Amino acid sequence: MTFKVILFIIIALLIYSALVFYVGWNIRVLMKSFGLKRGKVAFWIIYAFIAYSIMLTRFIPLDFLKILSDYWLFAFSYGLILCIVCNILSLILRRRYTRIIGSSAIVILLIVAGVGTYYAYTPIVHYQTIDRPEKANGQQLKVVVASDTHLGLLSNKKHLSRFVELANKEKPDVVILAGDLVDDSPKWFNEQQMEDELKKLQATYGVYAVLGNHEYIGDELPAVKQAMKNANVTLLQDQTVTIAGDIALTGRDDATNKKRASLKTLQKDIKSGQPWIVIDHQPSKTMNDSGVSFMMSGHTHAGQIWPGKWMTEFIYELNYGHEKRNGTDYLVTSGYGFWGPPMRIGTQAELWSVTLQFK
Repeated sequence: MTFKVILFIIIALLIYSALVFYVGWNIRVLMKSFGLKRGKVAFWIIYAFIAYSIMLTRFIPLDFLKILSDYWLFAFSYGLILCIVCNILSLILRRRYTRIIGSSAIVILLIVAGVGTYYAYTPIVHYQTIDRPEKANGQQLKVVVASDTHLGLLSNKKHLSRFVELANKEKPDVVILAGDLVDDSPKWFNEQQMEDELKKLQATYGVYAVLGNHEYIGDELPAVKQAMKNANVTLLQDQTVTIAGDIALTGRDDATNKKRASLKTLQKDIKSGQPWIVIDHQPSKTMNDSGVSFMMSGHTHAGQIWPGKWMTEFIYELNYGHEKRNGTDYLVTSGYGFWGPPMRIGTQAELWSVTLQFK
């Protein structure tokens, strides 16, 4: 670990700690306004444990700690915004109505949490028809696309079963899982026997998947590969298969792997004029991928929780949705699961049903 990395971590921790203290201080002010002045030391000990659970869970693999850290991420993010708003209102009102302002903030936080939970666990299907100039014997291919399932403790087997049910209703020719299949570790996938649900997917030419950055973060690639194999999911790592007779389907390894094959290298296996579908977890940075007919990605979550969308829109050429550029049709889905808090604000759990129409 370099000096710059260590320095960055220290600065990030200091900033985080300062913000955590700011939110905690506001909570104490509200508690005191209700006459709850005792237990100051106990409060800060419990509060610190919750606030730093996001770091503790990396070293202490306990389920309750993981759940606590996920919910804390939401409470901290929106709590910080609400604290700033409340402090501004308090200054304008000359520090009167502290109870009303603080209580209103808590009610708003709970309402937003409820709405976010609903959108995270209530998936919808988006429909898209894409006309392509390439020739294919089948002429039409129906693809169900989902990404960022993050299967684990909270994006659980029940949530997965909803996906399987919705996907099968579309009667797809092929099902695509575009990366971040598990939430870092396949531990919960295996414990809940989620392979039993994935096996229920029905597609004419099978179910295909690629790795995402979270499979690399979890550093349990052999276990992830075995889990997908047990679920009858074909994992493609810089590999190309042919489906529907003459359509090339390529799954790229995630960009986290700096040694992954270039798209140009993978194109060598593609015949001139052949329909070429590519799965790449992280969206194209150039959106100028010569020869590709249709590229599917995820990763962005479309921000998942507002105002995260502003950041992902700044980073990626295409943050979400379908767009045709430089002869290629691109699709970026906001994902079916979620990372961290089991909530979505401004987005919704989704899968796409895409009909590709060839000449």
